[in-house]
Amino acid sequence: MEKEIKNITVYCGSRYGINPAHAAFAGMLGEFLAKNGFHIIYGGGSIGLMGLIADTAISAKGQITGIIPHIFIEKEQAHRGITKLIEVDTMDERKEKLINMADAFIVLPGGIGTLEELSDTLSHMTIYCENQCPPIIIANIDNFYDPLKTLFGHWTDGEFISKQALQSVHFITTIKEIKEILTPV
Repeated sequence: MEKEIKNITVYCGSRYGINPAHAAFAGMLGEFLAKNGFHIIYGGGSIGLMGLIADTAISAKGQITGIIPHIFIEKEQAHRGITKLIEVDTMDERKEKLINMADAFIVLPGGIGTLEELSDTLSHMTIYCENQCPPIIIANIDNFYDPLKTLFGHWTDGEFISKQALQSVHFITTIKEIKEILTPV
């Protein structure tokens, strides 16, 4: 029997980026997850796509937990309006909690931090996931992650990573696709 998916870790940028489609999708995602009873776990920020997801989830009466290192609290970037804010000492501690608390992962557009979180999650799943790994959903909005998809192909073609290691990775472009992955019939 498949484990019920309830806790969703969302990785995304602490900036909005220049493409308004990225912010629009982040807002739709926050609302969708909240209205469908998913618990959102994210980096705890109040800025960029992170803040947008939190704000839309709050507006939709969702449950949202943020995990934020002290350095960002000192920079006054913590979102104080979410359900729960967990303060940690380091980025490594943050990533460990983001990974261990999740039943599934959604990756939105972002920068180096988002890429690092995705890489750490994939590495963790490759090492520790024995049977069915949790879904890792990559929101390829306006082809943002096409280069990553190509890189995954290079890795598997070059036999540096097995296709099996990536079988839980899903590149999507719509909320409907996310719903189908998170709530299989």
